[in-house]
Amino acid sequence: MTILQTVSIIMPNYNGALLIERCIDSVFNQEGNFNLEVIVIDDGSTDNSLEVLEDYNNEIIILKQANQGPAAARNKGIEKATGKYLAFLDADDYWEPSFLQETVPFLEKEMNAVAVSVGQNHKIIGNPDFISPHFLVSNLAKYKVAILLKNFYSFWAKHNHVCTGSVLMRTAIVKETGGQRTELRITEDLEFWAYLATFGNWGFIPKILFVSDGGLVTKETGWLEKNKKRWASAPTVEQWESRIANRVSKELLESFNKVKGRISKNLVYSMILSNRIDLARVLTLKHGKDFPLNKVSTFMNLASKKIYLWNLFSILIIFREKHRKI
Repeated sequence: MTILQTVSIIMPNYNGALLIERCIDSVFNQEGNFNLEVIVIDDGSTDNSLEVLEDYNNEIIILKQANQGPAAARNKGIEKATGKYLAFLDADDYWEPSFLQETVPFLEKEMNAVAVSVGQNHKIIGNPDFISPHFLVSNLAKYKVAILLKNFYSFWAKHNHVCTGSVLMRTAIVKETGGQRTELRITEDLEFWAYLATFGNWGFIPKILFVSDGGLVTKETGWLEKNKKRWASAPTVEQWESRIANRVSKELLESFNKVKGRISKNLVYSMILSNRIDLARVLTLKHGKDFPLNKVSTFMNLASKKIYLWNLFSILIIFREKHRKI
């Protein structure tokens, strides 16, 4: 007799009434046979989210807390989770029907893997869909089948292949990590992936099975309003890597630093937008050499050489975000 594996799906919800039904339905519409444990943690919503969730009656577990951020919500779900495998899925995102049918067998086969992630489709209002990793839109035969990554950090630094909702993990290992850092209200997910990778190997499945599509919520809430608190809470790079750095082996340190460069750029950007302009410049001078290669990174590194150029650059960045159209 085949034993059905239980998968725990942790969904933080903060004012996600507009799209959370789509998210939950994408889980219950998964192909294959699995025991699904859907745990929704309402993070102090002020909309009608809880009324929407009532329609699911006994199909889901609903937990409530005062607003503490997504990391605290996910940790509450982790404590409750009983499945062999676990995934995070935000209320405004969803899975393609074969997500579990692809990821669960991979972890069943690759016993040394602590997690496996899949390709992603990021939908942005007014712009073409953004596929990540980008090589999935090409015909590179090298990435046609699922793989166990030799160097997770190197692959991440090169392909930016992992995000919340695209990952299935072993629940026992997730519990062993202690969960996500609740003091981080931005990049808390990225810190967790980097930390989780110190517990074992990762896999990657080159199929687009996760969709990030929260544009409607962002448009309704407002871009600035949605991100002000997150930008203001951006930590320094040293704070961000505090529980990771000593666990990364010497062999992986160079590639980890490349990942850290990608994170550093995001943190610098957030600091500029929360008016911590001098600190943002200090971090750029220290970590800019590892920023990903693109136009913004180039401008950041050039501008950081002179205070007046940095201040001008910061003014332009702030102006751009204040007038961003969503």
